[in-house]
Amino acid sequence: MMDIKGQIALEYLLIFFVLIVILSVISIPLLISSLETTEDVTNAIEVKSFLSEVQKNIKIIYSLDVGSKRTLSIYVPCDLRLYYNYDFGKHYLSTTLTLSDNTKKTIKIEIPFDVSFNGYINNHYVSLKKSWYYNTEVKWYTSSNGTRSINVNFK
Repeated sequence: MMDIKGQIALEYLLIFFVLIVILSVISIPLLISSLETTEDVTNAIEVKSFLSEVQKNIKIIYSLDVGSKRTLSIYVPCDLRLYYNYDFGKHYLSTTLTLSDNTKKTIKIEIPFDVSFNGYINNHYVSLKKSWYYNTEVKWYTSSNGTRSINVNFK
């Protein structure tokens, strides 16, 4: 037969486990949600940083004379498709990021001039994989018909 002290210890133990279960049911989904949100914010910041690095090098080449080029190593933080857009008289580099809740977020950054990719004057998008791209070239590019743009060649 259980004495009074054993009975009280067992009741405290049961109350403790019920509280742990209740806290787990409430806090684990909140924790998972906050981790996903934190991961989305981190990815968005990394992609924005990548676009800023490309923008900085485009601005440097744009400020120099035709025929200038610059070679750099650049890190692409996730698989993405990089676009050149021209909207309302402004030039942009943009990409679309898929968030953890499957919504899409477009991240874009303004650039000073028309940009093409991988050596083709009319190629205004490029698909990139998460990786370091060594010897990435940013240079003025002139086509055979005289059209000029800044070309970013990811190697």
